[in-house]
Amino acid sequence: MTANSQRYSVLLENVFSLIDKKVDAKSREHIHTFGRHFFKNISLDDLENRNDSDLYGATLSLWNTFSNFDASSPHVRVFNPEIEKHGWKSSHTIVELILRDVPFLVDSVRMALNRLGITAHLLIHSPLNIERDDNNKLVSFLDANQTSNLRQTVVFIEVDRQTSKADLERLTSELHSTIDEVSLAVADWQPMLDKLKAITGKVSKAKKLPVDKAHKDIVLHFLDWLSDHNFTLMGYRYYSVSAIEGDHQWTPDNDSSLGLMKNSISDKPRLLSNLPATAREEALNQHLLLLTKTNSRSRVHRPAYMDYVGIKEFNSNGQVTGEHRFLGLYSASFYNSSTKDIPLLSDKIRRICELSQFDPDTHAFKAFNNIVETYPRDELLQTPEEEMAEIIRGIFQMQERGITRLFVRKDTFGRFFSCMVYVPRERYNTQLRKETQALLKRSLNASGEVEFTTFFSESVYARTHYIARVEDNNAELDVKDIEQNIIELTKTWNDRLSSALSSAYGEAKAKMLERNYLNAFSPSYTEQNLPSAALVDIEKLEQLTPEENLGMLFYRPQEEQSDSQVVKLKLFHLFEPIHLSDVLPIL
Repeated sequence: MTANSQRYSVLLENVFSLIDKKVDAKSREHIHTFGRHFFKNISLDDLENRNDSDLYGATLSLWNTFSNFDASSPHVRVFNPEIEKHGWKSSHTIVELILRDVPFLVDSVRMALNRLGITAHLLIHSPLNIERDDNNKLVSFLDANQTSNLRQTVVFIEVDRQTSKADLERLTSELHSTIDEVSLAVADWQPMLDKLKAITGKVSKAKKLPVDKAHKDIVLHFLDWLSDHNFTLMGYRYYSVSAIEGDHQWTPDNDSSLGLMKNSISDKPRLLSNLPATAREEALNQHLLLLTKTNSRSRVHRPAYMDYVGIKEFNSNGQVTGEHRFLGLYSASFYNSSTKDIPLLSDKIRRICELSQFDPDTHAFKAFNNIVETYPRDELLQTPEEEMAEIIRGIFQMQERGITRLFVRKDTFGRFFSCMVYVPRERYNTQLRKETQALLKRSLNASGEVEFTTFFSESVYARTHYIARVEDNNAELDVKDIEQNIIELTKTWNDRLSSALSSAYGEAKAKMLERNYLNAFSPSYTEQNLPSAALVDIEKLEQLTPEENLGMLFYRPQEEQSDSQVVKLKLFHLFEPIHLSDVLPIL
């Protein structure tokens, strides 16, 4: 046993010794068992600089609530323990949660803390299988392999100290609302799954649909795949669609709402004319599915913008009469599996590759297919085939030439621009990414921070996917103008010197001069001198000969006024540096 593990055992055994000494004999065994479960997964590092009395106090604080916990509502307590009030203390604010054990709880609580900019310094999560009597008093703890209808969880968190009453109340409120959303999504998961399967069955039995059997089978395969734990269902509602004079309206059936949709009840119909033209076309076309993203981040499971799966209903004339709307998140399998294993997406990719018109046995086809396979999955799913094929073709044409390109896609519903930026990977850095974010925010009039995800592969390019959320993306864009500005951001001092040399001497001589000078200037020189100044210095250096090996240049800095008396001197030597100590006596 190491010294560290021995100290670990001693510290916790001291806690249990305090329980033996101080706790009533009737409760002692239960508190021992509770404590063993509670501390089971705590790490050695988390026990650093702690004392047994405070750990004992934290254990009893949780136990006193848990022992008679009424699961009809969650227990949420946020407080700063003090010796005088609670018998123990902590330098952090303490969060206690006790509730029915549900999926996504810990992830969602961490997200709530992140939204408030609060750091969790310690988080202990302890699910427990138990029995209680009719008065909610704990009767016994059950082993994990024993059947139990009662599984409750205890969460203990130490967070940044919240010093004001308002801060404590704000955190408490955020945790309550988060737990409510998790509970809503989890409680209605089975009804939502049943609903999805029932709708799939209804589509399967439909005799008249505005698509052929092959496409119908692809859609059914995709819906079955969603049901097979590949989509985390969080909300559902049915909307009836009706034509009114010169317009269409979507009317919510609030009684059909499940999961998170219960939090957004509204009787107000939505007019289609209020949506962008692309959204109106998508809503009324004869595609069976409507796949996009919502404009709100999930507060459950992971902080991504929720995925939207709309399943349309049609009348005998092929007109849209209703929509079954599911909200949720695609599971990890959607992002990590081969696209060949994802229905709908695999067929879409096959058609996109066919649009390339490359022979399947050629290297070009394989390269094109690889670009598609490694492209962001959400983009592949949401982008129309022809538009996606054009983007992939543009990426393919870049090959490995080391150029910078921008590809922009407008969201169908007008809520964001999806911007894919490729830059040579040796030029990618955090500063360039921040400057690109700022440029896109200005150019696209983004309403908030421009989000980004960067991807590196064996390619010579770094690919960064930027999402710029806007009030309306119908504005006309000059993508080439934005792309040119990004190119300017990627240019280094040496790039600008290279351009200056080409302009001054032509390509052939410029290449020769680049070999001699492109990496010859020190960082201090490039910080103080523009490439145009370096061009003059190179010209002076090129004029030196073994016979005339010393040159000089008097000049007035650009920053000085025209009537300034300040003049600077540069000395050039063909063979060796000129030391200041040699020059000053002559001057």
